[in-house]
Amino acid sequence: MRGLRWGQNLLIGAVMALLLLCGGGISEACVEGLAWGMPLEQVEIHLGKSQLLNQQQSGRYVAREVLLDRLPVSTATFDIDPEQGLKTLAYEFAIDDMSEVLAGLRARHGPPLSTSLEERSLNEQIWVWNTGEDLITAVKQDDGGQQKFLMSYRPSRLRPGML
Repeated sequence: MRGLRWGQNLLIGAVMALLLLCGGGISEACVEGLAWGMPLEQVEIHLGKSQLLNQQQSGRYVAREVLLDRLPVSTATFDIDPEQGLKTLAYEFAIDDMSEVLAGLRARHGPPLSTSLEERSLNEQIWVWNTGEDLITAVKQDDGGQQKFLMSYRPSRLRPGML
């Protein structure tokens, strides 16, 4: 009986170790359906057709009229490295969707670090979350009456638990 239990524990431990070893690689990005390291073809499956932003910024693409869950995104900009895949992701939401997006991020990741900047006709509010996997930055920008709400994601380089 004791030998059977020992064998089961050994088998369970071996399976878990195998899962951990095989599970490494691409890590999930903050946006559902995308993962850091994805090649352009896979990113386009989720965001739709994209185009190279310009020749000077090789690897930077833009997709227009994207849906993030059920929220429309006018512009999604992302960086793809030929060898490392998806490296950064940024969205421009309608200013009317700002409260819903911020509330969703707060519910999922807790309260953000936030700050405000004011210079002449430019006012910015900035919210930052470090999830351990992602660094998420939200910016509300009011530039002379023109309002924008931008979100950016990139892989986190610092795990909050390591501080």
